[in-house]
Amino acid sequence: MRIWIFNHYAAPPDCAAGTRHYELGRVLATKGHDVTVFASSFSHFSRREERLAPGEKVATRTIDGVHFVWVRTPTYTGNGYRRVLNMAHYAVRVLAAQRSLNRPDVIVGSSVHLAAVLAAWRVARARHARFVVEVRDLWPQTLIDMGALRANGLPAKLLRLVESFCCRRASAVICLLPGAADYLEGRGVPTHKIHYVPNGIADLPRQVDPAQPAGPNVAHPGSQAADLIDRIRRFRKDGCLTAGYIGSHGPANGVATIVSAAAELRSVGHPRVAVVLVGDGQEKAACLRLAHRYGLDDVLFWPPVPKQAVPAVLAELDVTLFCLRDVAVFKYGLSSNKLFDYLASGKPVLFASNAPGGPVRESGGGVCVPAESPEAVAGALAGLAAMSDTERERMGERGRRWVYRHHGMTSLADAFLAAVSEPAWRGGPATEVLL
Repeated sequence: MRIWIFNHYAAPPDCAAGTRHYELGRVLATKGHDVTVFASSFSHFSRREERLAPGEKVATRTIDGVHFVWVRTPTYTGNGYRRVLNMAHYAVRVLAAQRSLNRPDVIVGSSVHLAAVLAAWRVARARHARFVVEVRDLWPQTLIDMGALRANGLPAKLLRLVESFCCRRASAVICLLPGAADYLEGRGVPTHKIHYVPNGIADLPRQVDPAQPAGPNVAHPGSQAADLIDRIRRFRKDGCLTAGYIGSHGPANGVATIVSAAAELRSVGHPRVAVVLVGDGQEKAACLRLAHRYGLDDVLFWPPVPKQAVPAVLAELDVTLFCLRDVAVFKYGLSSNKLFDYLASGKPVLFASNAPGGPVRESGGGVCVPAESPEAVAGALAGLAAMSDTERERMGERGRRWVYRHHGMTSLADAFLAAVSEPAWRGGPATEVLL
């Protein structure tokens, strides 16, 4: 089967970005399927052009059997009009980039933003291909619950219309969140159309292509990851329990809670915990100012590292940190890449979120505390520091076994293939979706 995936932010593991479709694609490639991912060459995570040379508008590359088509989009720094312009350019550019390629059997339009999904529908219609919607983030509901949009405002209403339009015309709707089916059914999506295919962890060894440039050498002195590992080892040599967060520093993540928890530990005279925060995002500057105000020399901020370097960094930590703000949309659950990476590392996870269920609770691979509670995070860190190495190892091993059993990418790829292979429902007229 020839499968196209329109995912603005997709990437292979050579940078700090989401690799869901690379991982699914390389498993499907081993089964004889042809997978092409259309993505932006400008990285949302590093805020720089990463794929195209000056003057290039499109480039293609095959990585571990997965074809990537990168299209040039405008630069931006925040979440203002330039990011909206970037989204619009992506949708227009992929329409042009696909014209010279052989017709696909199915096209998957993957949110975050709905312009990518609309573009997928337009191309699927023109190419007489099956159209599938993949809901990674609930737009516009997430924006409404985060306070970025008014529920009754014109932008939210327009996004609702697009959401409904796309879901009506899709042969299948793939959702990543365990509770998203309730949301989609509430929007009028028929139950039989909805397929739950969450994120997961790679369980297929990566190939090494000698014709392609080598990726960053994690162990090479002077590399970002190697220098970070050296700093973590120094913390541990000084007798500190070292807890680390690797991911976006965005409004939903609540990284400031971790900084405030470190200040709480300092205020009660607990010297044995060091915190490492790896990543970037619009809230990072505020977190840096907060740490400076508290005088926290045991909180280390570090720039993003490539996804393929993440396992080596996690291996050096004692505890991994996951936090989210208390936002209503998280009632539908989570399917976070970094959470699965944490569990796969075999290190305990300190999970600070009010989202129901979740792999940490289900696996017993960590400690769960309420969202936005520095005191609770500080208490949990102190408790983990008081454990023996053996106790923490046993906790982490429970999480590791669970995530490979339930979220291995090979079985998830089979579920993804089943969803995109399902023909459009022919039992009657399209079900009306609520506006």
